[in-house]
Amino acid sequence: MRKFIEYYALEIYTVISMAVLTAAGLAGGMSMIQKAVLVYIFLFVLHEWEEMKYPGGFADYIAKMLGIEINEEIKRASRIPTSILLLTFTLVPFFLRDYPLALLPIAFLGLFEGFVHIFAIRLFRCPKFYSPGLVTAELQALFTIGVFACFAKNNTVRPIDYLIGASITVACFMVMQKTITKMVGVRYGDMPKILKRQLSKKD
Repeated sequence: MRKFIEYYALEIYTVISMAVLTAAGLAGGMSMIQKAVLVYIFLFVLHEWEEMKYPGGFADYIAKMLGIEINEEIKRASRIPTSILLLTFTLVPFFLRDYPLALLPIAFLGLFEGFVHIFAIRLFRCPKFYSPGLVTAELQALFTIGVFACFAKNNTVRPIDYLIGASITVACFMVMQKTITKMVGVRYGDMPKILKRQLSKKD
């Protein structure tokens, strides 16, 4: 069972996410927060497939930057921490439908993804203005801007809530990244030096 989960982590995440979308669609009567969550669920599923499968290759860029080889098993298993993060960030606000603060971590993650994938073009020296996952990452960022605009219009979120939401996103993302780097045999503390070395390389 463990091997099955590790190998089909992305597919399992997709099935769970699609099941939530289907069940929510049949139930109806959703709040604005729940509707926003469903959009994020759909966008994150598309993002994971664009980043890893069609066209995919984001993990290969990272492996090249780290100077290591990642086999197919590790590459697939690396989706487990990501799936756990995404499911947590989406299911929590879905059930806490009356608390806008619960939506902020996933909103900030969507905005963060938009910046990361543009930065990745420079970091990985991509031959075109594209990094695997870019299209869906920018859709996430644009949707987040819309969510923030809606919050501002209705005055439903306090400034401190934005700070809390952003802090949760950063903390959870770092834990996820630390887990993934450990899986591939890289010390998380070495990442700043690796990034600096990568950015200092000449074209």
